[in-house]
Amino acid sequence: MIEVDRGLADVVVGETAVSLVDGANGALYYRGRHVDELVDWPFAEVAAWVLSGRRHIGLESELVASAALSDREARLVLDLPRTVHPMQALQCAAVGLDGTERFSDYGEAAQGLAIAAKLPALIATHLAGEILPPGHERNPIDRFLSQIGASGVNAARRAFETMQILQIEHGFNASTFAARVIASTLAPVQNVIAGAIGTLHGRLHGGADQAALEAADRVGSPAKAARFVDDCIARKERVMGMGHREYRTLDPRAKHARRWAQALTQGSEHEATFETLAAIERRFNERMAERGKAMHANIEFYKGLIYRALGLPAQYFTACFAMARVFGYLAHFMESRQDNRLIRPAVRYVGPPVAASEARLGVAGGASAHSVA
Repeated sequence: MIEVDRGLADVVVGETAVSLVDGANGALYYRGRHVDELVDWPFAEVAAWVLSGRRHIGLESELVASAALSDREARLVLDLPRTVHPMQALQCAAVGLDGTERFSDYGEAAQGLAIAAKLPALIATHLAGEILPPGHERNPIDRFLSQIGASGVNAARRAFETMQILQIEHGFNASTFAARVIASTLAPVQNVIAGAIGTLHGRLHGGADQAALEAADRVGSPAKAARFVDDCIARKERVMGMGHREYRTLDPRAKHARRWAQALTQGSEHEATFETLAAIERRFNERMAERGKAMHANIEFYKGLIYRALGLPAQYFTACFAMARVFGYLAHFMESRQDNRLIRPAVRYVGPPVAASEARLGVAGGASAHSVA
């Protein structure tokens, strides 16, 4: 009997030089460099490093020069009903963006870089509900924060840039794997990005930051945190933002998220929410220790509070995630093109037995594994 793992946990499905998620030791590397080092680099230089393994300082100016939306491009999100989630708006718009001329060195990925350059403006435009002026800031982070009205505070800028750097890449996560599956069909890069963004939208993937923050809002105060955690455990429900599929110890990105969340909210209207999150984390750690388990907060647990402190509505949290992770998708797209093979896994058939006459013609019956179309 062939063993089946529906979540592909620990199943090796490929090779990559883009990043290493060292779950046993709680470490994350982009092309051999630990993220603790990379958080001190400018965002665009980290993006260039993930894409190519070199610190291409020119990428920042290329992204800024390509960031402005035409009226037609702005309408890709503005003409959608306001009830459409920002992630769905980005997914729709990704296939309709122009501007490859500045990224010709990236070959088939050029259109993907054009999309990456314009995602911040698309998010800001969707948030504002109107066409925005292009802005004159000289880097993508400052331009985006200016367009959403969150510029001017250096700590807030560094917090946001740090979160973006930490979200660029993370191995064969669900949306990156989806991107590689789509890329393996030799579909255009626009389709790859659109499919990956759709996957990222899921609550168990990119939406955990919003879910963790909303849980803290429902708890309401640190004093009620223990009961909330105990009730979740008793009902066998997830405490969103706690634990990680990959890490057996602390998520190396989480310490940065916690530090910046505390720094940004201290003395502000959001301080009580930080204290509530911290109380949930303490109680969860206590309960896991009772069971001999080590499960800690991941990056999503405190990240949503950073975004809230910047004034972003909760439904835009995952869109900001996509704004960073798109560079990881592109790195995997480019890597997959070097030695492409259609991803076509096997599946075990568990339906009713087929007729004997059909079996003689080569149609499988019973429980067996076959490739899927």
